[in-house]
Amino acid sequence: MGPLVVVGDTLLDVDVEGEAERLCPDAPVPVVDVAAEQARPGGAGLAALLAARDGADVVLITAIGEDPDGHRLCGLLSEELELIRLPLTGGTVRKTRVRSRGQTLLRLDTGDGAARYAPSDAAAEAVRRAGAVLVSDYGRGVARMARELLHGTGVPVVWDPHPRASSRCPAARC
Repeated sequence: MGPLVVVGDTLLDVDVEGEAERLCPDAPVPVVDVAAEQARPGGAGLAALLAARDGADVVLITAIGEDPDGHRLCGLLSEELELIRLPLTGGTVRKTRVRSRGQTLLRLDTGDGAARYAPSDAAAEAVRRAGAVLVSDYGRGVARMARELLHGTGVPVVWDPHPRASSRCPAARC
């Protein structure tokens, strides 16, 4: 059986952890004294990474930008799975959560990246040899490309939708 191929939008999740023991003097908001920062892949990247860490042979097809956040994502992913990069227009999407004592105080979203359509022989070949495909749609455009990649393959497909995303592909079993 072939690998699990995850097709979808990957983003960078960053948790900033610290203590909030006082309020800011110029606004009624907590002041967080930062103790640690942890980065991890989000979206399709997280699904692919979890499957790879569980022992699956995983190929991730995703769009990642040529910016510092994109390079950071590639570093977090490339040693644990096969990464097939598609072009991204705009900046890599980053979701930063500021947390204290297990509670999220604020989330900052940056990056406007959207996948740019570009036929990829590597992506088509990965889908052809797949044992199964997971489409992890976060509304950034990679899932729209999945329709073309999946057309006529007969590979079992699970489609994980996002409210802003396109409708699932007819090939999806679930």
